[in-house]
Amino acid sequence: MEYTAGRGRKAEVWVDGNLMTVCDNLSEKGKKCPPGPLEDFRFSYMSVECPDWDDAAKANRSKRKRLEKVRGWSYTGYGQIVSVMPVVVDFGLLTMEAPHWASDERLVGSYVEVAIDRLEIGPPASGDWPDQP
Repeated sequence: MEYTAGRGRKAEVWVDGNLMTVCDNLSEKGKKCPPGPLEDFRFSYMSVECPDWDDAAKANRSKRKRLEKVRGWSYTGYGQIVSVMPVVVDFGLLTMEAPHWASDERLVGSYVEVAIDRLEIGPPASGDWPDQP
C-alpha cells in the first residue's frame, strides 16, 4: 500500500512495479491501512453493465492481457477467460473473478475486453457458506 484516503476511498498500491489506483475496501472503518507491504488481500472489480461475452471477445482480437487506466479507479481490462461459474479473467498483471457470471464452457480461453468501473482491494474472499458449528 502506497497511500489510502480510507475505506471506500481512493488508494494507490504497487503491483509488480505498477502503481494502481483502487478503491480501498481493506482499511477498517476510521482506521487507514498504513503504507507498506500487504498480506491477506485480493483484487476484485465492479462493472455496472453485464458484458455480452461474445461482443467482449470480438473487442480483443489482438489477444491483449493488460489493464489500461481510464480515470480514477476505472480501467479497461483486456484478458483471457480461464474459467466459468464464476468467470475468472487473467488480465496479465492480475487475475480476477468477474462480477457477472456465465456458464458457457466455450468461453474458456477466449480473450475479452471488459469495462472495470471500480478496481478494488479488499480482504480475501470468504466461502459461500457460513461456518458450521
